[in-house]
Amino acid sequence: MESRIVKLEVRTARPHEMLVVWRRPEADVAGALRGATFAPGDKVVCAEWFEDGPLPGPRWYGERLNQAMPAAEYEQLYRSIDSIAGRPAGRTASFQPVPSLTGERMRQMSDAELIHAVLGVQT
Repeated sequence: MESRIVKLEVRTARPHEMLVVWRRPEADVAGALRGATFAPGDKVVCAEWFEDGPLPGPRWYGERLNQAMPAAEYEQLYRSIDSIAGRPAGRTASFQPVPSLTGERMRQMSDAELIHAVLGVQT
């Protein structure tokens, strides 16, 4: 029964939501995604958690991350973006390719869409 419920949950696409999964800096993205439940095509980001203590669990968020996400997690999300931007090698192969974005397109994107463009993983 539990197996069938998980399969049904995975088949449910969430077009207006994004799953945030946390990992330690330099930890494997694929390893962090194990155990997270999402469907092909879902927006999933894998952000780095720089603080000590346990990682927050995977959680779905809507478009207004800054209002829905706890402040500590939102700060870590932006630290992840800064960290990746500052690496000479950039992002690892586990992340999805960054789309070609013009300045106009970026101005039209929500925060969640921009975050997904940088931290999104292939689903």
